[in-house]
Amino acid sequence: MTSRIHNPSIPGPLPRPERILAWTIWIFHSLFAFVIAYWVSNGKAKGWIKHWMQDSRILLSKRFLPPQIAHFAFILIGFLVQIHMSSLQCILVLYSFALLVLASTWITRGSKWIPWIMCISFIAKATQFVPFSSGTHIFYREFNIYLYGSIKILNFALYFCDNPGALLIEALSYFSYLPYSMTLIVRFEDFHEQFESWKLRKDVCWKSLRSATWFGIRLAFWFAFIDFLLHFIHVQALFNSPDSLVNSLNSYEVCAVAYVAGQLFHVKYVVIFGVPAFFAALDGFRPPPPPICISRVSLYSRMWRYFDNGLYQFLKHQVYIPVMKRPLPLVLSILRSIGALCAVFGVVLAWHGTRRHYICWVFLSATELIVERIGWQIWKTPWAQKIRKRIGENGCRRIMATLMLLTVTPGIFGVFFFLGQEGVGETISMNLYRYLPGLHSCIFSL
Repeated sequence: MTSRIHNPSIPGPLPRPERILAWTIWIFHSLFAFVIAYWVSNGKAKGWIKHWMQDSRILLSKRFLPPQIAHFAFILIGFLVQIHMSSLQCILVLYSFALLVLASTWITRGSKWIPWIMCISFIAKATQFVPFSSGTHIFYREFNIYLYGSIKILNFALYFCDNPGALLIEALSYFSYLPYSMTLIVRFEDFHEQFESWKLRKDVCWKSLRSATWFGIRLAFWFAFIDFLLHFIHVQALFNSPDSLVNSLNSYEVCAVAYVAGQLFHVKYVVIFGVPAFFAALDGFRPPPPPICISRVSLYSRMWRYFDNGLYQFLKHQVYIPVMKRPLPLVLSILRSIGALCAVFGVVLAWHGTRRHYICWVFLSATELIVERIGWQIWKTPWAQKIRKRIGENGCRRIMATLMLLTVTPGIFGVFFFLGQEGVGETISMNLYRYLPGLHSCIFSL
């Protein structure tokens, strides 16, 4: 007797005891990975890590002005705070470039190729010719203002191509809004909609304020949590260590260190994205949601959608949809889909850099997305649904969980390349490949 089909795309849930067993195993492995990472950080790797250790430190208008004056004050204060966070030369260089991009776009009668070429070139090569202030911390802030500022310029320039009557005051509001100046990517259309809603709001929205306050409390907890944990677990140092140190770890230690590095990377970006998102939420804006927890992702398309949702929305609306919107015959449509995938990941490489470990990460991510798309097309076929009815929902879910190794594996190995420096991803991959029993004979027998 077959079970009822719950959803055309998702098999029904497993029995409760089986779900409890799966959760128990996952929680045990996750917690034990942190224990192993602690042992490694304070054992065989301590001699290498200790020279990086430092002493711990704890670093400590609208209502009262007429609307038009308040709007200009909003812009002025935003630019002044940006100058305070970086430098006057950084802001002058960035927005001189913005004027150049917008003027070139206007002269070429709204050609979208112009802002794309200019802004992507700026992202890829800016560090070689733009001025930076001395000092590590201010260099990091200026680097991010240049990087995210160029994306804001590109977003507005593409909007300007379709709406040549856009007002300068709207662009200044977008460029000067501090919470969207670094780490958070928000399209101009989304900002404009949020800003207009904010201007029309006369009273404080207590529901939004309570939500933002609770978000701020959670953010403070995770900041304190990761700060506390980094006193004992130093996996980021291991991921930036020579290959010989990584080679000295056994397979369990390698897996544990890689897992914990991914978890700490996730929490770090919850905080990095969360701080500006918190202030935007206090203003009544709708910032992108925080990153998804990476330890429970089996389809890495969800990672691309929900880890950096602002980047995903930018790539989706500014790259993928414009390429894919015109209908084509099947063969040309498939070729165009591959071209769109290459275009999207080309922007990602321009964003992160073209070093070898980033190229490997992008290649593995693209491979996973292709495997996922092929699996989805197979799943929609009548014979796959017929098999689903025959084996039942529980059996189908177990088979899908096993087949998801084909999507999880490229994504996980891609993360190894992404988080480490040159050579670390290859070393971890080869170590795990060597430790998997019987894998060589299995592969070559195929």
